[in-house]
Amino acid sequence: MAIRRWDKHAIKAEVHRRGATLVGIARAAALEPSACKVALHRKHAAGERAIAGFLGISPAELWPDRYAARPASHGFNTAAEPLGASRNRPAA
Repeated sequence: MAIRRWDKHAIKAEVHRRGATLVGIARAAALEPSACKVALHRKHAAGERAIAGFLGISPAELWPDRYAARPASHGFNTAAEPLGASRNRPAA
């Protein structure tokens, strides 16, 4: 099976083919009515999850550019520091 490339028009068309609307999906997920419409145009995690859940596809498959691999950490190893340690003041 070929990998399908999703764009906002394909996502909206598939939702309609399945007999639903973006507003309906948002309401069913207890979101603002515009949440799924917003998710088609820019990052909106809850709207993305609602659409993906309805379609049975992961959000990362629908919007791979939004879910590109990122570093797992911000660069600090906080596990090695004692609880309550601060980077701004010297250790006692």
